[in-house]
Amino acid sequence: MQYASSPARHPTRMLTACAIALLIVAPTAGPASAADSHSYDFESPSQKLPFMAIQGSGHVLVGPAPGGKSGRAARVDVPNDGRSFKSELVIKGLDAGNHRFSFANYLPPDWQRQDVDTIVAQWFSTQSDDPRIKPVVALSIHGGDWRLKVHWMTNDTIQETVISLGAARLSNWNHWTFDIAWSSPGAPGSIAVTRDGVNVGSHQGANNYHRGEPPHFRIGAYRPGWRPEKASNTAGRADVVLFVDDIDITSTIGSRRGDSPTATSTPSPAGSPSPSTAPTPSESPSSAVETGAVQNGGVPVPSVASAPTDGTSPAPPLRKASEATSETAGRTGAIGAAGGVAAMAGIVFVLLRRRNATRSRRRAHRSSGR
Repeated sequence: MQYASSPARHPTRMLTACAIALLIVAPTAGPASAADSHSYDFESPSQKLPFMAIQGSGHVLVGPAPGGKSGRAARVDVPNDGRSFKSELVIKGLDAGNHRFSFANYLPPDWQRQDVDTIVAQWFSTQSDDPRIKPVVALSIHGGDWRLKVHWMTNDTIQETVISLGAARLSNWNHWTFDIAWSSPGAPGSIAVTRDGVNVGSHQGANNYHRGEPPHFRIGAYRPGWRPEKASNTAGRADVVLFVDDIDITSTIGSRRGDSPTATSTPSPAGSPSPSTAPTPSESPSSAVETGAVQNGGVPVPSVASAPTDGTSPAPPLRKASEATSETAGRTGAIGAAGGVAAMAGIVFVLLRRRNATRSRRRAHRSSGR
């Protein structure tokens, strides 16, 4: 009588199947801790860039970094044509945990100071049911100063606080770090901001709307006053041109809520936050053209002319913490997989020896009984 084959009758097949399963499963488990980290330095032509949110005829191109900085950077353009108002790189998929956001930006020497907001980085929580919604956190340049705006909601009313981050310098690379712990309905959050290693501002308390998806990150240029429905007077105002580089996002989930990994925090602005008097309509997925960014090595990309320098030395590049995390996690996953395969091989080897010993005893018993 013949029997259907089973793994017990074919230990070699069982060993092979177990080894393959471990090799497939184990490495995927390793880098899970780095899944919420992202890094873009624009140096590799093969690096896939984030999605782009372009409204009008603006663009984001990769070329030589200006200001005496070595390597490449992303040039962001928003033309003053009556219909363009933003060109941003969009990084979604972040969870609601604590994160450190690091990036560098550069305002060219011909930057035109204007009494309007130009948002250069924002954290946006999509709220499809409310057209009043503003970014929960926004870094902008207004006139000649950097500003941080934080928004939250109390009794269905949008609240806003504005924090001054100091004067903006032209022809200068600014290296920013934002340590953000998002608030929840039952616990306050925190924001700590450094520029070029110096703490320039902080916020304690509510910092999002506590509904919808966790905030995602956008970097580039967004000028709300140029939205067509605002009918703003843009005559004589120059195009918006700036550069961004060294984007690095890492999860700091180990930090306690409300604490910041940075050194000393500056006090929060005095006084109670006042309600926002004229909320700016913000974009929803339907109002912005979300396009997949073409890899800068896939098609010819126009070179970006380097802006004149002011004689300052370039700042040292930011450490790619997410890359180190990914490398370490991948190495751990590979070691785990190899160890798992070795353990399974040892188990199968023991089972094989036992089976062979049992067979030998049975043969001896049958021989003695004949």
